[in-house]
Amino acid sequence: MVEANDDTLEPVAALDDDDVPKFPIDDLPKTINDLPKELLVSVFEAVEDQTWVRLTFPLVCKEWAEIYRSRDASPLHETLEVDFEKEVQGAATREGEWEEDWSEEIEEEEERAPRRPSAQASRVISWAERRAGSVRKLRVKGGFGTQSEDFSSCSLGRLVAVAGSSLTELRIGCGFYGLPVLKPFWMSLRNSIVPAGRLRSLVVEGIADASESDVDPIGQLAGSLEELVLNTRDFGVPEASAGSGGAGLPRFPESLCGLTELRHLELFGHSQINAISATISSLKNLERLALGWCRLSSLPKELGELSGLTKLNLSGSSNLGNAPQDVTFPAELGKMKSLRVLILSHCGLRTVPAFVGELESLELLDLSYNDVQIDATLDSLIKGCPRLREVWLCSGLHSATWTPATRAQLEVFKARLRAENPNAKVIHG
Repeated sequence: MVEANDDTLEPVAALDDDDVPKFPIDDLPKTINDLPKELLVSVFEAVEDQTWVRLTFPLVCKEWAEIYRSRDASPLHETLEVDFEKEVQGAATREGEWEEDWSEEIEEEEERAPRRPSAQASRVISWAERRAGSVRKLRVKGGFGTQSEDFSSCSLGRLVAVAGSSLTELRIGCGFYGLPVLKPFWMSLRNSIVPAGRLRSLVVEGIADASESDVDPIGQLAGSLEELVLNTRDFGVPEASAGSGGAGLPRFPESLCGLTELRHLELFGHSQINAISATISSLKNLERLALGWCRLSSLPKELGELSGLTKLNLSGSSNLGNAPQDVTFPAELGKMKSLRVLILSHCGLRTVPAFVGELESLELLDLSYNDVQIDATLDSLIKGCPRLREVWLCSGLHSATWTPATRAQLEVFKARLRAENPNAKVIHG
């Protein structure tokens, strides 16, 4: 260490009052409203709870409302959320149209009965039109009967058309059943969102009328789309899966296999899909795949080429138990060495598929509501799946009844599994 030498240190001269910089008092901001607009916008952005900002700051004064609505504050307008369970967030409240009577509403809140939340299509669309190019995320959520009568499928299509060119995320939330996703939505998707090529996440719940021609344009988002969820209304209901007419897509869309950036693909409740395209092997980045409550009767061997897949959900495909295992579950499926979660509930299985014993990264296996026998095939999991921590063997009304013999075998299996993994658990009932 080098020590300081007092002889080398120079004395610091004291500052006179004349040397201290002076700022005219008149030039300093007197109130927060005197701050520059860009500084106020940075204050708006710095608040962690942006929902509170949207509902509060525009009500402070007209100047703040004008700044918030201006293009100077466009980063704050990135998310437009229409939530029919609450008041509209990001539309009428942001627009400041309720500013004048807001205080009266607060004072009367305890005196009046809660009103049903509603969204006026004209307000929401008008808000999006004035901020065209700045809306990045559009989320529409709701439940049975909560949406406004004037917010129709045409309104949804118009809203998507207005905001589509700048969207990176579009979510039509679970429970939004009262407003069917009809042709206007798919037309806006094709004409506004797809040409822009920016969308990274598309989640649509409650599909009732989609066709292959509706979905095919999504395949053109190969350079951007990372998450795709297209679920029907009635998935998880055995009667719906077995219905004569079916619901949702008529088959697995071949066009989706061109989405090379896709990491999450979910198609639930499409009861007419009976096979997965072999070209699914092109989805090299896929990490999560869910094809629940479809009519799959076998799996392609190419599925085993998805080396990065970590979660596979095939629940509700009851036909998978009707054919010989080597046909239904090719041995190549054992190549999915990254798979951690495998869900095969409600699949009509009578034994554990042989490829499961090759999944060395498997942590959770769900075999609930099958007629799987407790025998040596379960023991093979202990040797081939060293990371296995959770096995689901729940039974249902249509499964084999637990007998004293099968319960004894189950206890033996549980003991062997816990001998290898002390924290492992077997869930049954």
